[in-house]
Amino acid sequence: MNWKIFILMTTVCVLFCDCVQQYVSPYKSPQTGYLVVDGYISGNGLTQYSLTRTIPLPGDSTLPVVTGAQLQVEGTDNSIYPLSELGNGQYSVASLPLSTAVKYRLRITIPGGETYLSDFVAYQQTPPIDSINWIQTGAGVTIFANTHDPTNSTHYYQWTFDQTYEYTSAEYSQDYYDTAANTVVQRTAAQQVFYCWKDIPPTSIVVGTTAQLAQDVIYEFPLVTIPPNSEDLSVEYSILVTQYGLTDSAYDFLSQMATTTQALGSIFDAQPTQLTGNIHSLSNPTEPVIGYIQAGTVQQQRIFINNLQLRNWVYDVLCPAPDVLVPSDPGSVRSYFGEGGYVPTTEKIPAGWYGNVAECVDCTLQGGSNQKPSFWPN
Repeated sequence: MNWKIFILMTTVCVLFCDCVQQYVSPYKSPQTGYLVVDGYISGNGLTQYSLTRTIPLPGDSTLPVVTGAQLQVEGTDNSIYPLSELGNGQYSVASLPLSTAVKYRLRITIPGGETYLSDFVAYQQTPPIDSINWIQTGAGVTIFANTHDPTNSTHYYQWTFDQTYEYTSAEYSQDYYDTAANTVVQRTAAQQVFYCWKDIPPTSIVVGTTAQLAQDVIYEFPLVTIPPNSEDLSVEYSILVTQYGLTDSAYDFLSQMATTTQALGSIFDAQPTQLTGNIHSLSNPTEPVIGYIQAGTVQQQRIFINNLQLRNWVYDVLCPAPDVLVPSDPGSVRSYFGEGGYVPTTEKIPAGWYGNVAECVDCTLQGGSNQKPSFWPN
């Protein structure tokens, strides 16, 4: 449940070539921005919420987080479950002993004393994911979700997904420059910079419904498409899909938000509208709050796709600069590897080392981590 790209009810400027007018949204946010509440009350996993503030569109700066708040889940049976602050606007609590016979809501008190309270919502039992499959076509690789509810009672679904992929640098380096000793030394396994892993931030809301069908069955619902020959599948790719059962009102809210935010791009697309969630300010009931509180179980499934499973998927990792021979004298070593930003690409030879610019050798400079995720296969 990620609202970070969904900056609504603020001043909008849609600009394009040769345009002399600006579109200005009629919805004006306060200087601090509206409160954005993102998360899910879970009965079989982590309950976690993030609190941020809206910013003006096009939303190309970091969202301000809300720290020092107090959050708690409340039930109609008078149960109370406080959340702990994790930092950076994140709040969480471990799996809660929730019941389908009880409705739940979220209470938020932010610094300064302002309190926000959601409506009570029913506890939804989400059916298991039957499978996550993928199909390669000329348009790339599309990943699908499959599920069904034998009780024929869910009908409304949301899927979020965490994507991670492995990639490599253009050149391998088993050595690095030791500044203190002004020499080249061998890397440890933890210092390798050839293999890296990168997370793909979520950028969309994905919802589906079977309300118009005779049976509550979702078959090959498309989640994401990876374009042909992209880096994401150059080595290995993983997606963790999380499935939520929704109420019809939550589905309507998310559908409207998806339409409003994902269609933005020109004045001919849908413009921002004021969305009505189920979270309210106690002191100012007319104040918009972005988010929709839901409660229930969640279902997850992870799959991996290896490049060897694909047909003709080639991503060329090229370095535009040729290797340079760096003599082994201390002055050359310091000049190239110390001051010049070069990285050794070969073992030492009698004449010295070959090296190249760090961008061609160090995969972490592309935004990933050289530490393999715990869930990654050996």
